[in-house]
Amino acid sequence: MSRTWQVVLGSPVNRRDVLGIVRKCREETGRTFNKHYESAISWFLVDASAGRIYLIDVRGVPAGFASVSFQQSVSWGGRLAVLEELQLLKAYEGQGLAQRVLRAIIGDLENFGPDVVVAYVREDDPLAAVYEIEGFSRTALIRYSDQESEETG
Repeated sequence: MSRTWQVVLGSPVNRRDVLGIVRKCREETGRTFNKHYESAISWFLVDASAGRIYLIDVRGVPAGFASVSFQQSVSWGGRLAVLEELQLLKAYEGQGLAQRVLRAIIGDLENFGPDVVVAYVREDDPLAAVYEIEGFSRTALIRYSDQESEETG
């Protein structure tokens, strides 16, 4: 039986698909997509040392995305991968896809070599429980952000 979904590493080749699905996912949740966001994504598509963008594909159709940034961490004593976003279009939610995708991304990151993987997840994110099932804890806190509030768009 062939696999009906796959996680594809973003690159300049699939930039249009990546930007399209990110824009759709953000619009579905009422969040903005601007040139700064597009620029950050484009950087990850060409600089593997900065991060990765994953395109989630279901039967040849973009269904979601994930973004991961890399940094050196003193407190963790090595290279840190930060899973910043994992989003599916609403049509693909509730099918167990998010958990399978999260496992695939973690597997890719383990092969790529960061020492620790952490995730930024809002408490009200429907995927928060999936992260916990996969071994993430709820101990991280974000105290400051100069990004515009999710409530204000």
